[in-house]
Amino acid sequence: MQVNLDERLEKGFTNTEVCGVNYKNIKLEEKTNYRIAWINRESPLNPLNMETLEEIDNVLGLEKKETTIIAGMNKAFSAGADIKNFLQMKESDAFQFAAGGHRIMNSISSYPFPVIAAIHGYALGGGFELAMACDIRICTPDAQLGLPEVTLGIVPGFGGTQRLKELIGEGNAFYLASTGMRITAERALQMGIVNEIADKVVERSEEIASRYAELPPVSLRLIKSLIRKIPDEGFQDEIDAFAEVFGTEDHETGIKAFLEKKKPQFKGR
Repeated sequence: MQVNLDERLEKGFTNTEVCGVNYKNIKLEEKTNYRIAWINRESPLNPLNMETLEEIDNVLGLEKKETTIIAGMNKAFSAGADIKNFLQMKESDAFQFAAGGHRIMNSISSYPFPVIAAIHGYALGGGFELAMACDIRICTPDAQLGLPEVTLGIVPGFGGTQRLKELIGEGNAFYLASTGMRITAERALQMGIVNEIADKVVERSEEIASRYAELPPVSLRLIKSLIRKIPDEGFQDEIDAFAEVFGTEDHETGIKAFLEKKKPQFKGR
């Protein structure tokens, strides 16, 4: 599946500038009772960088809408962080990058009203972590999800270890994160990672958003605040671990191999 931006533009809903903010990496589609933030990077797999995450965070801070949908244009929801930038990162840079990502993921998780991830294609690494920070995840039948960081010689850095553990328990979370495997939409549904599978994932997300518009906002806000408490324990440890691996040779080996499409030979140092 590929989402065609031109088809949405023809409807006249998509904006690049709202409330004086000019978005470079997302398109914003405003509806009466909800909004859609479309990730729209120059790469069709929508790699995440801090600028993109900041723009998503900014959308949540706009004039109140009771529901926000996050979706991806082109070939994927998001295939993860912009890996090519990792080769230049030192431990201190990695710490700041992970801390910034955690701040935004926690902002999404603590947003007072529902946030829906409409997933198609890949939701990997940081893209999967972004989806897990949302309240509801709907995906297409061909979606693939996972945390492949270990295969690059690094670890998840945006809260993925902790949120995945909250969703599916320690055993399954360890299995997925430690192997770096991708799972299918059907497997993700069975494990409780996604809530539904739908061919028209954005339209289904809009149906749910419209349903929320019929419900009392105070009740919705209170239900979310009761259920979506941020589990602080372990989050700081993940930030520290993300920084630590950037002091190893293995992280450079893994990232270079990924960019060169080769199999890495890790040395444990």
